[in-house]
Amino acid sequence: MNDELPPHALAEDQCVLAENAEFFWSTLGERRAGCDPFDLTDSGLLAQSTIAHLSEWFPDNAVKTPEWWAIGAIAGVSVAVARRSGGVWAAVSPDDAITSASPGIFQVRSVALNNKLFWAYPSATDRLHCWDKTYLRRTGLAEPIAAPTGAVEGSGSYASVRYFRVRYVEKSGDTVVRRSEPSATLSFTPTGTPAGCRITRPALLGEHETHWEVEASTDNANFYCIETVAKATTIYDDETDYATGYADLGPVSEVSGTYLTQPSCRYIGIDGDRLLMAGHWTDTTQQSRIAWTPVSNDPGDGNDERIPLLTNNYRNLDNSEGGPITGISNAVNGTWCTFKWSHLYRLTRTGEINQAYDVYTVSKKRGAIHGSVVDGVDENGAACVYFLDPTLGPSRIGSGGLQAIRGMGTTWTRVSLNAAHVIAHGVYYPFKQQVCWWIAVDGADRPNLVLKLQVDQIRWSEDSGAAWRGWSIATGRIAEAYCSSILSEITIVNSVVNLSGHPFIGLSAPDLLQRCDVNTTDAGVPYRATIRTRPIFAVGLLDRWGAMTAALLATARVGNVVVKLIRDFSKETAQVAVDLSPEGTEDYVIKALDDLSMSEAKCLQVEFTDPEA
Repeated sequence: MNDELPPHALAEDQCVLAENAEFFWSTLGERRAGCDPFDLTDSGLLAQSTIAHLSEWFPDNAVKTPEWWAIGAIAGVSVAVARRSGGVWAAVSPDDAITSASPGIFQVRSVALNNKLFWAYPSATDRLHCWDKTYLRRTGLAEPIAAPTGAVEGSGSYASVRYFRVRYVEKSGDTVVRRSEPSATLSFTPTGTPAGCRITRPALLGEHETHWEVEASTDNANFYCIETVAKATTIYDDETDYATGYADLGPVSEVSGTYLTQPSCRYIGIDGDRLLMAGHWTDTTQQSRIAWTPVSNDPGDGNDERIPLLTNNYRNLDNSEGGPITGISNAVNGTWCTFKWSHLYRLTRTGEINQAYDVYTVSKKRGAIHGSVVDGVDENGAACVYFLDPTLGPSRIGSGGLQAIRGMGTTWTRVSLNAAHVIAHGVYYPFKQQVCWWIAVDGADRPNLVLKLQVDQIRWSEDSGAAWRGWSIATGRIAEAYCSSILSEITIVNSVVNLSGHPFIGLSAPDLLQRCDVNTTDAGVPYRATIRTRPIFAVGLLDRWGAMTAALLATARVGNVVVKLIRDFSKETAQVAVDLSPEGTEDYVIKALDDLSMSEAKCLQVEFTDPEA
């Protein structure tokens, strides 16, 4: 489909309309498939009015047992979270409730790293979150709320001023999973002749910590971790001789600033063994900030849940210019992209600990709409990133550089850039090599049109300096999705067990969760597919001509297709219904259309559509 050029200027393989049709199976085009409901029993989502988020991950890297996640909401009222594991739904209660306000509830993001699922969602707490297969909790551990307290205990020769502080940790067996920053410092001067100092930890964080570490110093500069205590035990007695000191009792404590917690960022991605973060849900000073975690083999603990201060693990990208960050991509061809409303950057690893990434400004005139950034491949199979620029519409960046994808210019003028809930969201559908964007048009506050790009049909035009071809659109109930994701399932076809991945969409009630690219209706709602060719000028504009008969080569199926001739841009039409039923066992049928004729034409168009419902 091409609605950007005048109809008479279209190439022979372009059409003026491809609605509810696509170009994967056939040379002329085919009717798109529909969607059907997916069971949500025991999910707790049925009480919500909308599915606002869908995603999946593979716990323990087991691709045959994917785990699905869904968020349902009544915007501004309530939120429910559910996961589907082993084919069974179960409700999940986050440690920090997800804020239900729109549009934030429709902008939640998740990515998997190190056998955890990280979540960027709005809440009342300024922290990133993750699912560790037990809890949907805050990442990292907060600094203890106060210094420990101390009191003399026993009788002995404990003397001279000491300094104590504590950290909270989570341990799995003997391994520290994550660690907090140190607390404020207790300065303890013993009185009398005690045996030691009884140290009492401050209140627990309530962040699933399992132990607390005691750090001690004789000079308030060099601290040593002298003991790790189970959290249920609230006290620790230090009876160390001052002259001996603490250096032999444990390792040197980590430098302050090593275990800073991750903020409540809006966007997350993956670059190898690093978690990428960008933007902020509430802090306006961090709307243009990107950050990243240390590499996995860094000597620290819980590297994917901390941001060290000393190695400068963040950058600010042109604060107060180009709008806030609107999306990031995962790493592609060794780089990852950060988008603003009208800026675009590429980041490349340097291999240096204090400047992990070089930042390159690709454009200060191009950017992306929130939700529109999609990782995919191009027509040559090379990885690239697709996105929707607010001004130019569909675009991509990859091995060929920054490219506009032309052909839908008129449709793009209809986009609702001020939509209250969702402007756009999209997926790359690997099986059909399609990028699908759901967009809000004609003043709508949520999507009501699908832009479908058949990637293997894209061609580069040197004359225009842009990519073209591959477009179709979808309307109907399937176009009204608030969110989308590719979800994997185990399927059995003809006794063969396979793993398939279909697009799934979240709709408003009663449809809620739907599997796409199946069935012939949209959740029971009929739709019509139409392909209308470009106008064909067989002779000059001053001459007239006609069509006396026609024939159609089609896939055999039970049912009709309506073939229409359109003269001189709808001045006159003629149509016939063609039965595509096979006469025997043939896969294809050739049907003569003896009753389809038209005369006195200066130009003709041919239209293929479904019969009226």
